[in-house]
Amino acid sequence: MSAAERLAPDIEQFWKKLDELDEEATFSLSDLVGSQYQNIFMMLYGFAIENLCKAHVVTKLSKDDRLRLKSGRLPNRLNTHDLEDLVTRGVGLAVDNGEKELLKTLEAAVKWAGRYPVSTGPGNQKKHEIKEQLLAMPQGFSGSDLTRTRQLARRIKDVPIKAPA
Repeated sequence: MSAAERLAPDIEQFWKKLDELDEEATFSLSDLVGSQYQNIFMMLYGFAIENLCKAHVVTKLSKDDRLRLKSGRLPNRLNTHDLEDLVTRGVGLAVDNGEKELLKTLEAAVKWAGRYPVSTGPGNQKKHEIKEQLLAMPQGFSGSDLTRTRQLARRIKDVPIKAPA
């Protein structure tokens, strides 16, 4: 999370400047730097949230899953980027609709939007895949996403991790 926080000042400055501009104002390319960092910020927080959740999941693995893990194969419960499932089932936190949408955005950032301008998936994509890509693009963000992401990560981090049974 600390790596993401290094990007936060530029992102926050972008949103502050955007809020201060009138409707007819123009932007230079240098003004957009903060907006370009937002996908990376979301990717890094998405990775952090995913790893925090997987720490909870590891404590609940069956004996067979632990053996599979020791042999170098990830159990299905760990071989996922499904952040909503990891948060709700893995950690046991309830999330509201706004947090569900935020988790979808974070998941898209983890899978591709934090690294590539478009998905690296096959050319013929399903409607929900296209929609996921569009929602994860910077124009789908708001200035409050940084705060909401930090709050959600803090909630997850505050849940004690139980020792394996």
